[in-house]
Amino acid sequence: MPEVTSDLILAILIGFGSTMVQSLTGFGLSIVSTPLFLMVYDPKQVVLILQLICVVINIFFALALYKNIDKHFLWVLFIGSIIGQPVGLLIFQIAPNDTLKLFVGLTILVFLIISNLNHKVIKETDKKTAVTGFLSGILTTATSMGGPPLILYLANAKRDKVSMRATCIAYFAITNVSAIAIFLMGNTDFSFAFEQTIYLLPFCFVGLWLGNKLFPYLSQKMFNRIIFIMLLFSSLYTLYSAI
Repeated sequence: MPEVTSDLILAILIGFGSTMVQSLTGFGLSIVSTPLFLMVYDPKQVVLILQLICVVINIFFALALYKNIDKHFLWVLFIGSIIGQPVGLLIFQIAPNDTLKLFVGLTILVFLIISNLNHKVIKETDKKTAVTGFLSGILTTATSMGGPPLILYLANAKRDKVSMRATCIAYFAITNVSAIAIFLMGNTDFSFAFEQTIYLLPFCFVGLWLGNKLFPYLSQKMFNRIIFIMLLFSSLYTLYSAI
């Protein structure tokens, strides 16, 4: 069992809070926790810890929300992601830590700017969905944050919050499984990440339960506002920490 330190307590609070947001929206876990975990862990360990936490949380929650998942959309997205994940692994292996932080922050900021400049409703097509999956796959293995392309795509396609939440969670569940497999094929050492994950998971499940209880009270307008705030905070904080 890891020694209980102030850093570990902070990590527990981050895991609890970000999982609660994940339960409310379908995508908050990595976006919220990645920049905050950088205060506690090495950037590359953050990627590995979040892969392990996310695979457990997302599989558990996806099974609970199965009936609301858009299955055709999910598989097209996943095919694109599988193609992008090896590219992300290469970035993960060769990029210095500060470069990785800048990459995370700038990626989120660019997607946020695009989202706010483009007020047209996007029509979903299999081609657009596959490209979104490809970009998300790169970010999944490079930074553990595969959410921004998918979030912005679905938000601009005006998906309702129930479908968006369930489909995002299911997508992240299967991409986390494939990402871990790719990391293992690349001989990545998960020993430290596994130790930390075992300690953090119980508190993450409490956050998951609480968020699910609060979800029915979340309006579509508030749902969209949370998306914007999370992306903006995550981007600015990550850029600040890398400078």
